[in-house]
Parts: sequence; structure tokens; C-alpha cells
Amino acid sequence: MDVLSKLLGEWSADFNVYSCIFKFALCMIFAIVMGSERATKLQAAGLKTFVSVSLATSLAALGDMYLTEVEGVSVSFLCPAVILGSAVISSNTILFSSKNQFRGLTTSVGLLCVEMISAVICYGLYFVGILAFVVYMIFVVVLPKLERKIKQKSSYFELHTELKSRDALQIFITTLRQLGLKINGVELNPAYANSGLAVYSVSVKVVAKELKDKTHREIVSALESLEMVNYIEEI
Repeated sequence: MDVLSKLLGEWSADFNVYSCIFKFALCMIFAIVMGSERATKLQAAGLKTFVSVSLATSLAALGDMYLTEVEGVSVSFLCPAVILGSAVISSNTILFSSKNQFRGLTTSVGLLCVEMISAVICYGLYFVGILAFVVYMIFVVVLPKLERKIKQKSSYFELHTELKSRDALQIFITTLRQLGLKINGVELNPAYANSGLAVYSVSVKVVAKELKDKTHREIVSALESLEMVNYIEEI
């Protein structure tokens, strides 16, 4: 029996009205918190999507429990089918942004996490579900801040660069090399083809010793002052 089931009582481990209501409520609360976090980041899948996915998974898991415990069916099939279908849908949240980056990977994985958390809770594994929810929230809230700090000290970074004209690209690249930055790649961004600007994704590596102690923010700030640059930021 689950650790929390022992604390709550036998009713929480059995298949009954009260345990179903409790499981539903717990799943919905977790889905709302996880979906709200994604919604604040303006992701394709937000609060409604997370709650809907959690609801579908919860119904499927409880349906499987009814079929196996009450009707005597030996194989669970509802929950696996719902999880598989939701995984296909969640893949559509992955988009290719105008800055040549994939967006929505965390949201897609988050939908999978809310499915699995809802499933294990409805199967009676309260402790595992709550622990998974806490770990997930720590990851999505704390890790991005840590990741930004690590990236600021990395020798490699990528720039979203808007030049005033295509003719300025050669001068811009030469200037970067003179400043002590190695060019790893330059890619024209077709999303801005008719904007009148020459927009590129430029991958660079810091090679000059005097730049090693500088953060990416400081380097980008210095590049903003270049005459040929209309706008520049780190991706």
C-alpha cells in the first residue's frame, strides 16, 4: 500500500466514490498549477490544455481500475491509449520560431508529465505522484535561472542579429573577429525576408582572453553600438 494511503486510511486505496473524488481533485490541482506556469510563459499549451489532458488521463486510469478490480478484466487499455493519443497531440506544441529555434519542447514534456502524474495518482500511488509534481515544479522554476547563469559564462553563444543591409554582413563578421570572437556559423533568417532588414542567426565562440571574464550580456551590449547593427540579442 502507498505510504500516504496508510495515513489517509483504507478508503483512499479502495475503488469508491470518495477515493475517486479525492484523486480527481488532486489531479486537477496539480494540472492547474502546472498549466498556469506554462501559460505565464505564453506557451501554445496552457491552463486549459493541461487540465483537459489531466482530466482525460484520470478518467482513463479510473476506468481501468474499475474494469480490472470490479469487472475482472485482466488487461488495462484505456490509460495507455489516452497517454499515447495525448503524446501525439503534445508533439504539435513544438514550433520552429522566427529566430531559428525550437519552442515548446518543455511544454510538450510537461503535458507528458501531467499525464503520468495523473495516472499514478489515480492508480493509488499518491506519494509517487506528489513527489513527481514537486520535482517537476522545482525543475521548471529553478533550473532556467541556473541555466541562464551557466550560459552567461559559456564560451559559446548565439546571436539574433538584425543588420541595416545585407552589404553590412561582411563588415559585421570582420568586426566580430577583430574583437576576439570566432564565427561558428551564420544563417540567414527567411522569416524577415521582406522586412527591409538583413536578419541572421550568428553562432560565435569567445576566443580573446580579455573577453573571457565578460558576460554575454556585456558583449552584446558592446555590439549594439556598432553602426551597421539595427538590433542584436542573445538567443
